[in-house]
Amino acid sequence: MPAPTMPARKVAPISTEKDMRTIAHQLGRRPRPGTEVCRRCRHGFPQVVISPPVVRDGDRWDVFPTVYWLTCPLLVAAIGRLEAQGWIGRYEKRLAEDPAFAQALAECHAGAAADRVRRIPPEWRDALERDHPRLWQALAETGVGGIRSRTGVKCLHTHYADHVGRGDNPIGRAVEEQLREAGVPLEGTDDCWRRCAVEERA
Repeated sequence: MPAPTMPARKVAPISTEKDMRTIAHQLGRRPRPGTEVCRRCRHGFPQVVISPPVVRDGDRWDVFPTVYWLTCPLLVAAIGRLEAQGWIGRYEKRLAEDPAFAQALAECHAGAAADRVRRIPPEWRDALERDHPRLWQALAETGVGGIRSRTGVKCLHTHYADHVGRGDNPIGRAVEEQLREAGVPLEGTDDCWRRCAVEERA
């Protein structure tokens, strides 16, 4: 029986400059306006954030199909090790050989698209669909992280973040089970906070 998913902590909008600095340090870039914290570690630092799929500045539209971002350095490194061990290819092989797994991921991709669209203000949806059909397609017709291929996996970090944020990603759920089996503490270690404490580095 698979281990239960670690419950996500309550979504809390970023409201402090400390959060903004921490996420900028974790991602290597400033988070987009409207970014929210989806889950925090035991030390209170963001682990997964929710990024708005559309940012508008006058007549300029910027779209970002990846909504959920894994920011925790500990988990980023742990999942990076899985990728280095060839697990992207192994999951792609499973998709080709396991119809039930492939169907679950197809439903996951559809759910990701619906989740993105739901986060866009209705008046923006109408304008995008009418005036910018290619941008709209990137939001409404692509899967997790903007992936177009239904047989490719793209990035385990993206699938895990989507699993934390929405809860119906079969690859993200499998990655979480792998992390547990490897003894990776999903809520953090005693001293992992040092990688995120920007003030301590100043």
